[in-house]
Amino acid sequence: MSRHSSLATGLAALARTFSLPVVLVTAASLLLVACAAKPKLDYYGKDISCQDLGQHWTLPDSAGVSRSPADFQGKVTYLFFGFTSCPDVCPTTMVELGQVKHLMGSDADKLQVVFVTVDPERDTPAVAQTYVKAFDPSATALVGDADQLAAMASRFKAFYEREDGPVPGAYAMTHTAGGYLLDRQGRVRLFVPFGMPVEQLFSDIQRLTLEPDHPVKAPGAGLCPGVAGKG
Repeated sequence: MSRHSSLATGLAALARTFSLPVVLVTAASLLLVACAAKPKLDYYGKDISCQDLGQHWTLPDSAGVSRSPADFQGKVTYLFFGFTSCPDVCPTTMVELGQVKHLMGSDADKLQVVFVTVDPERDTPAVAQTYVKAFDPSATALVGDADQLAAMASRFKAFYEREDGPVPGAYAMTHTAGGYLLDRQGRVRLFVPFGMPVEQLFSDIQRLTLEPDHPVKAPGAGLCPGVAGKG
């Protein structure tokens, strides 16, 4: 017998004991059924809050200032890995985030965009800053050396790899195509796959901006699937 069936049976017993009207018991039973049938409102992005991702990291920004999750608290943060020579995924992501900010209207400043370059050899701080500011004047570019980048990527279980081209010295970078949404307390909550509709991304971000300040309750022994993909 289900929990709700047991409760309905209990209500019937109370009715017999205290001579409650049948209609009252019926209404209460229907309310229980309605509550049980109410669908759970899920995020469109992949919930990865049960993983210890994106914590305890530091990386210099384009001005050389060391940044950490604490610097972005108070805003919802969209953090992603990419490079300025990226032909499709990175500029598309920046454009879509701009569209999300447009939908947010006067709340646009509640979303912070953070771009982490996976190509520090070519993406100097000046290059990275010029790139992100061209899309979003409030965006932050993080540029570390090879070791700092490797440590940062491992915190997020993000993937990146250099692929040499046919011409000597020419190369491209493959990398995790999606992004990570951090809540206003700086905790990683969602993985957003590349190509998710802008309206869905807007919905997830809006929900995170409206959340009260409270600790995230991670599922008991639940495991989240891997989140790294190539792009």
